[in-house]
Amino acid sequence: MRQKVLTMQPRPAVPPVSPAVARKLVPANQQAIDALPLNSGTWRVQGVPGLYVRCRATSKSFLLQRRVRGMLVKRTLGPMPLKAARAEALKLWHQLRPTPTGGKKTLEQALAEYFEQRPLSAKTRAIYQYNAERYLSDWKARPLEQIGQDRAGVRALYHRLVERHGLATASQVIRMLSAVYRYARKVDPELPECPTVAVTLAPIKPRDWALSEEELRAWWQAVQRLNPIKRTWWLVCLLTGARQASIEALAWGDIDFNRKTIRFRVTKGDRPYVAPAADRLIALLEEYRRNPETPPSEWVFPSPRDPRQHLVKVRDEKRGVASAHHLRHTFRTVLAELGATPDQARLLMGHSLGGDVSRGYITAPLLVESLRPVANAVAERYAAILGWE
Repeated sequence: MRQKVLTMQPRPAVPPVSPAVARKLVPANQQAIDALPLNSGTWRVQGVPGLYVRCRATSKSFLLQRRVRGMLVKRTLGPMPLKAARAEALKLWHQLRPTPTGGKKTLEQALAEYFEQRPLSAKTRAIYQYNAERYLSDWKARPLEQIGQDRAGVRALYHRLVERHGLATASQVIRMLSAVYRYARKVDPELPECPTVAVTLAPIKPRDWALSEEELRAWWQAVQRLNPIKRTWWLVCLLTGARQASIEALAWGDIDFNRKTIRFRVTKGDRPYVAPAADRLIALLEEYRRNPETPPSEWVFPSPRDPRQHLVKVRDEKRGVASAHHLRHTFRTVLAELGATPDQARLLMGHSLGGDVSRGYITAPLLVESLRPVANAVAERYAAILGWE
């Protein structure tokens, strides 16, 4: 019987797959990110776990993805510099670790869920993340069940924070811990009662931050020494009482020169609002827009480094200019001085109309024109103090 002889034939060589075809990679440096062509799809950022940059037709934004117990979890980071995206990605990558054996959810995982699922404003999210990293770093690995049973420890945490960092910080951290724990308990009712019930938060006295007439005149002298962009920025703060971030994010499309209104899109609690612009403010902005020193940009207050971006975190305290929040307090104080009603003050300052059932029936946009005399009265009061013509 003839035996069949089997011979091993060499496998044909498989041509190497180009990395650009197998996976589009981009080096982790800002220059390489900037060089990526628009509308080129999604690129993996080398050296940063789970970080990708998505190039759309007109923009680039970052996202993070990690597989957790077989499921691909994605988090949108949005448009930002690579340095910020890398820091955020590394933080989230750590937070997206699988639930420990036994299903004991930790405070760190509860925080990640809360940040992902709750509609928080960017500022609130940043404050919560900062507080969690700085003041709760030793608590993040603890299971929620254990924290719920440790009322004495939570109370001790509060008093320790009061002693080291003050009432405001301590109250902020405990309120955040309470919010995150109660949110997790809604889906896990077997968790113990929220341990922050053992803490009695001390009342915080409101700050007396409004500027006196003398302080306002000193503020105006300092503002006049600034460049046109900064000078106009501070005058908008003064004449609107709006929050700093709201004014920084103003685009020219937010200002209606015909109707004399300003729409503030970036607000606390993500509640955009429209306010009447005083006649003096409209004249000021028209002159500012025509000024050859004002760079062309979609933003009312473009960044001097890149007109495609707007100013952020404006501070000129070293030049003798009080913070924007002092001006917000001053605006509210002048409203009270002029006899404005509480609802008028809320509408002009973008405050919530909650707390009263009847206020929930108010349609704020229909009241813009009724607020115009008040806005003009505030501007004229400032003009009298500062000696404007």
